[in-house]
Amino acid sequence: MTSEIDDTAETADVADALAPAAEQCPPFRKQPLMWAVHKAGTTLTYLTTHAIALYGTAVLRIGYGSLYLIFLLHEYPNRESLWGPNAPWTSALNQQFANDPGLDWFAVDRWWYTFLGHGGDAWFEFWYHVAMLVCLLFVLGWRTRATSVCFALTLMAFTGRNVFLTDGGDNIMSLMAIYLAFSRCGARWSLDSRRKRRQAAKNEANGIAEFAWPNTPGWRAVAELDRTREEIVTFLHNAAVLVIAAQICVVYAAAGLYKSQGSDWQNGTALYYTLHLDWFRPWPGLSNFMAGQSVTIAIVAYLTVFVQIAFPFAVFSKWLKYPCLVMLVGMHFSIAVVMGLPLFSAAMMVGDAVFLPTWLWLWVGRRVREQLARLPRPGRYLTSQRLRPAPATPRSPEGSVLPHQAQPHKSESR
Repeated sequence: MTSEIDDTAETADVADALAPAAEQCPPFRKQPLMWAVHKAGTTLTYLTTHAIALYGTAVLRIGYGSLYLIFLLHEYPNRESLWGPNAPWTSALNQQFANDPGLDWFAVDRWWYTFLGHGGDAWFEFWYHVAMLVCLLFVLGWRTRATSVCFALTLMAFTGRNVFLTDGGDNIMSLMAIYLAFSRCGARWSLDSRRKRRQAAKNEANGIAEFAWPNTPGWRAVAELDRTREEIVTFLHNAAVLVIAAQICVVYAAAGLYKSQGSDWQNGTALYYTLHLDWFRPWPGLSNFMAGQSVTIAIVAYLTVFVQIAFPFAVFSKWLKYPCLVMLVGMHFSIAVVMGLPLFSAAMMVGDAVFLPTWLWLWVGRRVREQLARLPRPGRYLTSQRLRPAPATPRSPEGSVLPHQAQPHKSESR
């Protein structure tokens, strides 16, 4: 609730701050150069003072961290043969594949990509479990500035250890992990944000005023440096969000343009042949049923190409992007189920979350809190039992509720 109020107040402040600037903006027809300079200055001021898509980046943090944690847990029985020191893809083969037999400027980079195979079994087991811990801490949002960097390095290490195990999902997750390291992905729905709220509430309860730099020339310079640092951090966050959005648009546009050049996509038979590939048939019965719907899969093929090409332009529309996102999410869900590519589809669906508005995530968070509040908790039950008044103890034997046989002063022997 506190975060929702803060976001509402922030939006109101932005509107109030931009209102006078809009009144002072010169007309475009009379002074086009001054109009462009004014708009650029207003945009720069906004990007350095207000962080955008805080909830969207939080969803990306939780989504990608959870996906890779599930992936490492799923491959836990096969970890030694995939990334271990005795894996078929050795460091020497990786070096030959990279065409880098000697030391050069990328020697450190090559070492990091293959460091999982440098040591023995104990070395590999230690870092594998550390990687799972990093993913868990990244999902929880604990010390996100550090764990986001560690998460990006973890993905790079596992991706470079065996390049032939990767697909489009690994590539997009590695890129997103690098972008998230420059964002404030732990500002919402994280242990960091909860710690800040509790500290602020504690200071308010104790009557401790908010920290402010002393009003002296030296400390004013320090305060100015702190404000500049905050603006740089905010600008980097906004730039990372824009790069993430641009990366998603590039992926969709490139996929759509490549599809449009193929003859199978032009005549609408691409999905028919894809459904008959043995590598992408986890459910043969379902694939055969869908392949039999020739008209439907032809329409879906044309619609897929159209939506992917149109999406980079639709994101600039306030309402047109949402139907496109619904169709793209449905497309990825179908790919995950029908073709058996859950990691790639989930990575793209998580990336689409950056385009959704803040009010939607606030509604989702409110609904999740309501559902969690309905769950029974052992601590709450014990507390209610302690607070429940104890039954009154009778002061005299006559007032006892015990049966007649259990009252010795009324027994026949007495």
